[in-house]
Amino acid sequence: MKQGTIELISFALIFLSLQFWWIRMTIKNGRTGEVDKWGQKTTQKQPNELEKTKQDLERLFRS
Repeated sequence: MKQGTIELISFALIFLSLQFWWIRMTIKNGRTGEVDKWGQKTTQKQPNELEKTKQDLERLFRS
């Protein structure tokens, strides 16, 4: 084997495992909604401004 082969293989394995982890966490967070910096799901105590505006517009268009 040439010099540096083992290092390149280990670097590639680490890189691929991090990519797999990143994709898995992205999919998981997309399913569970927004999470805080500790990975816990955040709950909104009051609807945000965009949601309020959306509901107002839907009410206007229905009537």
